[in-house]
Amino acid sequence: MPDPLRALIGCGLLLASTGLVRAQSETPESSAPSAPIEEESSPEPVPVPFEGLDWHLTTYRSDSGPTAVEPRSRPTEFRFEAGRFSGSTGCNRVQGGYEVEGTDFRFGEGLAATRMACPEPLMKQETAIFKALQRVTGYRYVPDRLELTDDRDETVLSFTRIGAPTSGADDMLQGRNWVLEAYADAQGTLVGPIRGTTIDLSFDPRGRISGSDGCNRYLSGFTRAKSSLSFGPIATTRMACPATDGRAEQARAYAGLLGRVSAYRIEDGRLLLLDAKGTTLARLRAAPAE
Repeated sequence: MPDPLRALIGCGLLLASTGLVRAQSETPESSAPSAPIEEESSPEPVPVPFEGLDWHLTTYRSDSGPTAVEPRSRPTEFRFEAGRFSGSTGCNRVQGGYEVEGTDFRFGEGLAATRMACPEPLMKQETAIFKALQRVTGYRYVPDRLELTDDRDETVLSFTRIGAPTSGADDMLQGRNWVLEAYADAQGTLVGPIRGTTIDLSFDPRGRISGSDGCNRYLSGFTRAKSSLSFGPIATTRMACPATDGRAEQARAYAGLLGRVSAYRIEDGRLLLLDAKGTTLARLRAAPAE
């Protein structure tokens, strides 16, 4: 018969050892929690300085070297934003993607363009601009100027910022409305506009002109350098004028004169539009811009 005292002692030892194992396996409530693992923060993206601004393409590199944009071009405006761009070659619109890393710059392969036919000088210019776009590998930027460069660090496209502060002649042309006082008739004599009609002209910082030809509203682009001035193709609304009052003929004559402008002078608050020989084609007086 087993000894009862010895059995109780054995059970006590078993309970004691079981409690010891449990105490060692449990974590004390007073133990400090482990420190959380900190996640590394991503660096802030570096802003691209020329994005979100409007740019005017002024020169491009052709086979003969740096070439100024054709004076009779439509406004060659460009805008770059969030990896997408849109612009004009002076003939057709073009758009697509681009990538910037540091000072490296590349256009994407999927450039898209409209397919409008233009005069030969503008088509030739467009071909050269498309070739220049494909050569771009980098850029140089200073406030109000942007140059896109090739792998030899040569400038292939140059831009000026639209709306940048202007001075001198630009300030005198812009910010006011020019009202026609006289224009050259078929014989070259300066004559006044038809009584009761107003013909005017305004310049804006985006390289555009607009106004009324006494019959319709018109708009176009302009190019200015020192004393030279030229206008692009004229686009007008199509409101019919009475066939008997002469306004339609006057409007056509005025548009034809704008197409011949090569230079200008400002004298005593008057704007003189001149042809290549310096002959006055039109005289306009300054009025406050509306």
